[in-house]
Amino acid sequence: MTDARWPTLKEILLISGWEWRDDSLYAPHRTMWFTTSSESPNFAVFRDRITEAAATTDLIDDDEIDKHALHADLISLVAALDAILDGN
Repeated sequence: MTDARWPTLKEILLISGWEWRDDSLYAPHRTMWFTTSSESPNFAVFRDRITEAAATTDLIDDDEIDKHALHADLISLVAALDAILDGN
């Protein structure tokens, strides 16, 4: 990934408990992961999609999913994206 903000995003997520393994970042509760294959990611669109997902975790109708863990992982990703988009 060539976006200059990528190292900062990665650092924020690692400090927040995410794990870097096999060229992917894994959420602290292991509810999701993502790779860094895009050369020019649109962090704002990604944040908007993750924010929307976080707002709807209570609507998931699946007893197999730990909704609280998923919500926590989504919120940590949104916070990291907010930090790089706000320049903090």
